[in-house]
Amino acid sequence: MKRVLPALLASFLLFAGCGDDGDGGGGAGKPASGNDPNLVVCIGDSLTAGINCEGAPYPSRLAGMCGKTVLNLGVGGVSSAYGRSHVGEATSRRPGYVCILYGTNDPGHHVEPSETAANVRAIVAACKAAGCVPIVGTPPPTIEPHWNNNSGLSEIAEALRAVAREEGAALVDLHAAFSGEPARYLNPADGLHFSDAGGDLVARKFDSKL
Repeated sequence: MKRVLPALLASFLLFAGCGDDGDGGGGAGKPASGNDPNLVVCIGDSLTAGINCEGAPYPSRLAGMCGKTVLNLGVGGVSSAYGRSHVGEATSRRPGYVCILYGTNDPGHHVEPSETAANVRAIVAACKAAGCVPIVGTPPPTIEPHWNNNSGLSEIAEALRAVAREEGAALVDLHAAFSGEPARYLNPADGLHFSDAGGDLVARKFDSKL
């Protein structure tokens, strides 16, 4: 009996930690048999594309961390509605995983948090239907001169946490991860895009779900 209890405890801790580094949401899960588990597609706006970010875009960093092929389909300036209408460009490649990072531009496009949530929910559904594993990222906060977007970004982050929870999707909570010291993780030139440390953090957070 003494030997059984430690084994059971170890088993419990192993499964409790699988696919979750404190972000919440569901575990990443496994792609369908017809999808390539060694292919990851990253979709999003300029934060994914790497525009005005210091150093390499986060998908390039992610590739070096996970040892998988990572495609960067980020497009600067777009909202979550763009992601919803173009998700087929990602799923048609039959990747194992799709990293989703939209919402930063939505306040500027006058997109309500509920609409952002609906768009990302549709992206998650499309990924699941195509046998891909969706990983939902929340948009990080900003600093000056973009600090005025933070109220909307906070609401969007909360809405996307609910989407991940309700859809059983893996969650990368960048909004929470950046909130402690946003100035460290954001490019001081614009207060919106990633610094070198920020790009590395984002890659590590997504890597934790693969």
